[in-house]
Amino acid sequence: MAEITRKRQGEMLRTVFEILLGQPDGLPAREVIAKAEDRLGLTEFEASDYPNRPGVRRWEKTVRFATIGPVKAGWLVKERGRWILTPEGQTAYERFTDPERLMAEADRLYRQWRRDTPLDATTTAEPSDEAVEAVGLLEEAREDAWGEITAYLAAMNPYDLQHLVAALLKAMGYYVIWEAPPRAGPGH
Repeated sequence: MAEITRKRQGEMLRTVFEILLGQPDGLPAREVIAKAEDRLGLTEFEASDYPNRPGVRRWEKTVRFATIGPVKAGWLVKERGRWILTPEGQTAYERFTDPERLMAEADRLYRQWRRDTPLDATTTAEPSDEAVEAVGLLEEAREDAWGEITAYLAAMNPYDLQHLVAALLKAMGYYVIWEAPPRAGPGH
C-alpha cells in the first residue's frame, strides 16, 4: 500500500466518519464505501484492479483495510454488514481534524491493542496487496452471507420460521411446549 499515503488513509477515515455522523444505526458498509468514493474521488492507483485479480478494484479493499485501526480503537463498529460510528469515533473525528493526525492516533491505538493481543509473529508493518485484498474479501463475504440469511428469513412462511425457531431452541436445550399449527387457508 505504498502508493496510498497515511494522509490519504486519514482522508478516507475522516470521510467515512463524516458519512456516519448522525447515523446512530450506522449504514451498510457498501453504501459508506460508495459515498466515500463519490466524496473523495479516486486516484488512478485506487481505481485500478489488483494485478493478479482483474475486476477486483483496490478502492473497496483499501477502505476496509484502513478501518481496522479505528475498529480496534473502539471508534467504529462493524456489525452484520453495517458500519456504526461510536461516540469515541465522533470525538476522534472532532479532535483530529488533520487526516494524518487521525490516522496516526488510529495507528497508535491499533499498536496498543496489538501489544495486548497475541498475533502471528509474521505480520508485517507494511501490508501487502494480498493482505489488504484478503481483509476486504472476508468482510464482503460476511456481509453477503448476512444479507442472504436476512433475505431468506424475511421470505420464509411464518409457520416455517416458527418451526425453525423451535428447532433452534430445542438444539440449545430448551423444551418447546407447543407450536401453532399452520392454518388451512383464508377463513379457516
